[in-house]
Amino acid sequence: MNARRVVTGINAEGKSVVVSDGGPPRSVTLESGGGTSMTDLWHLPAPPKSPADGGDLDHHANLVPPPGGTHWRVTEFPPEGTGPTDAEPGDIIAELNEKMPDWADHFDMSRPGMHKTETIDFGVVLSGEIWLELDEGEVHLEAGDSVVQRGTMHAWRNRSDAPCIMSFVLIEAGGSN
Repeated sequence: MNARRVVTGINAEGKSVVVSDGGPPRSVTLESGGGTSMTDLWHLPAPPKSPADGGDLDHHANLVPPPGGTHWRVTEFPPEGTGPTDAEPGDIIAELNEKMPDWADHFDMSRPGMHKTETIDFGVVLSGEIWLELDEGEVHLEAGDSVVQRGTMHAWRNRSDAPCIMSFVLIEAGGSN
């Protein structure tokens, strides 16, 4: 997914300026996961003391932010069945662990795609549609819909014929990371 990230700041004269304008620092595509891609736009390792203390992405950041931290991520979910059909859950986990080291800690190996993090996640469907699968039931979401994910076991299933793009803000909620 192509994404442009504009970051603002304050210059020496106290004027607002563009500090950077370009691609995000990290984008991960899971070939074994059918092409699902995650683009990390911003990372706060801890609550900022001022707006200028806004952090940025540690290229080795985990899936889950550190205690007191926050991630902002955009994820593109391809339609189910468009990727390799011979990928085993272990292949997907191995690939993601290479790119986001703590993924396996949050994944239910007996149910592909199901995972749980000690975070509160704010998600918005930017385009397309997707199904949020929970332990008991599922919810169909379309462009403009939002979800507050509060540390529950879940998976995202794109059963449509077009990609779904979602924006997520993950806030660490005091769990063990």
